[in-house]
Amino acid sequence: MRTVLRYWLPLLIWSALILSTSNDTFSSPHTGGIISGLLGHFLTPQQIDVVNVCFRKTAHVTGYAILGGLAFRASRGERRGYSSRWAIAGIAIAVLVASIDEWHQTLIPSRGGSVADVLLDACGAGVAQLIAALRNARR
Repeated sequence: MRTVLRYWLPLLIWSALILSTSNDTFSSPHTGGIISGLLGHFLTPQQIDVVNVCFRKTAHVTGYAILGGLAFRASRGERRGYSSRWAIAGIAIAVLVASIDEWHQTLIPSRGGSVADVLLDACGAGVAQLIAALRNARR
């Protein structure tokens, strides 16, 4: 049981963290307001919008790359090396969490679900799988 928790608990915690951001506090207007407060004296409103979109999409890729890496690790468990089965599981778990996240956002008035974001999240998880494959190839 301790071994299972050792590998799956970080994945569950990270998933919960991601899902906890599907609320109004993390909506585009709110993150845009923070960016405007920080950079508003230096950038035009249009530039702030671009920075906000870039920040939000980078957060998607980064968050789901971490999730994909944790899912790969959980799928692998005590074993070592690399298997495409573990990589596929890593991406599938990330896509499941992303789909739940985007569906939940459709229920929040200030948010909206996006298939494009699920695809972006899958790319982030894919980056983690690529890193895992490259690390294994170097050994």
